[in-house]
Amino acid sequence: MKSKKSNIDFSMIVIVLGFVFAVVAYFFISPDQSKQIIDLINNYILSNLGFVYVLLVLGSLFLGVYMGAGRFGHIKLGEEKKEFSEFAWAAMMFCSSMAAGFIYWGSMEWVFHYMKPGLGIIPFSAEAAEYAATIPLFYWGFSAWGIYLIPAVAFAFLRYNLKNERFDVSIACKPLLGKYADGIGGKIINIIFLFGILGGIGTALGIGSPLVSASLNHLFGIEDTPSLRFWVIVVVTVIFTISAYNGVKKGIRVLSNANIILMLLMVIFIFFIGNTGFIVKMQTTSLGLLIDNYFKMSTYLDPVNNGGDPESWLVFYWAWWLSYAIFMGLFIARISRGRTIRQVIFGGLGYGFAGSFSMFSVLGNFSMDMHLRGVMDVVKGVTENGGPTTVIEMYSKIPFGTVFILAILVASILSMATSFDSAAYTMAMVSSKQISLSGSPDKRLTIFWALTLAALPMVIMLFNGSLAHVQALSVVLALPTCIIYTIIVISCFKMFSDYEKTSGHSL
Repeated sequence: MKSKKSNIDFSMIVIVLGFVFAVVAYFFISPDQSKQIIDLINNYILSNLGFVYVLLVLGSLFLGVYMGAGRFGHIKLGEEKKEFSEFAWAAMMFCSSMAAGFIYWGSMEWVFHYMKPGLGIIPFSAEAAEYAATIPLFYWGFSAWGIYLIPAVAFAFLRYNLKNERFDVSIACKPLLGKYADGIGGKIINIIFLFGILGGIGTALGIGSPLVSASLNHLFGIEDTPSLRFWVIVVVTVIFTISAYNGVKKGIRVLSNANIILMLLMVIFIFFIGNTGFIVKMQTTSLGLLIDNYFKMSTYLDPVNNGGDPESWLVFYWAWWLSYAIFMGLFIARISRGRTIRQVIFGGLGYGFAGSFSMFSVLGNFSMDMHLRGVMDVVKGVTENGGPTTVIEMYSKIPFGTVFILAILVASILSMATSFDSAAYTMAMVSSKQISLSGSPDKRLTIFWALTLAALPMVIMLFNGSLAHVQALSVVLALPTCIIYTIIVISCFKMFSDYEKTSGHSL
């Protein structure tokens, strides 16, 4: 029997750690030049390769629905009963991916689309307001959640049906790549995946930590500085390291359940103390506009005017979600034992969209109503004072505003922590040589990845880089991830086809 130490793939750890040290050293030696290079690569990808992300995301949604509704849908992933309740399953899936952005972007994203709606719509018009309430539901809706689900099915089938004790990315590529997915080829695939997580999680930090800093400034008068945001990351790192160490059932599940309950209470409170009639009417209008324009919004790249709006929003979001895609596939697979493929696909799409819809259509429409009724000039606040400060100022005006801002502080910290701890746990699984079907990765390895995830954004901030540069890394690192993602999707369908032939019966 192998020891835990021998079960760790140290070659992957050394290479990824070398990458982190190289980036850190480059920022130390040439901070300005390093930031310029990241921006240059990021801008090139956004301007010239955006169609890759657009087509890949749309194709993933179609294929996912086909898989869930078709002849594969009834397949049960493992022989056991469901490991987690519906609430716990949905909460972990929701909080491990997008939760860090829901309070801020849920409240403020409409402002940016209201000022510059794209699609030939006149800014600041009634039509612009309606589309501003709709577009975030698209970016954070079905397409975004659909990216995660085919990889989730592939990893879960390999793990629970084919009883594979390797729980890494390369094994899911083997049906298509064959022997090339083993050895050095497999290590390259896993390493690219680990790089992709570094960028995607950094983006979550870039969204969550400014809101935490603004909350602390309002509640305790602590000046919002880069130093404060650095210490915010330190606190979040301590929380998610403890959670990741405790594993899925005792750590990640507990944090996710607490976080989702708090966020639901916040949404319900805002729904009833706000202009409920306006919120409901705009929700209904947004659903109609979303259905009517879904495919136009999915493919619109503004080739004639080149106004930059698709690059700033559509391509960025799709790159961010794709940088998360394989990680989320692995994590959803880990928590989906006992569910059918149909339950994973349509549960992921349904719960994911319901969560996104409730956050954006309540918080966003509450914020928009305050602006349109003249209670607060939200647009001016965002353009002059910044989004995080405006969010806190706006909610300070409601009944029990201080308590609500305290809830924002706690929820933001929990959201970042749940994203990080699930990522650290997943990275530990991938960098293990094997994990028994009922086992977990080495806790020391989980802690190592937890600290590594936090190291890159912390160092960039120490050398006067902004979290925007960490966000830009997600776009850059998502590009090679797209290649692996495509291989996994094709491999998944091939795996089911091969299994039908070898098992002698139709799935």
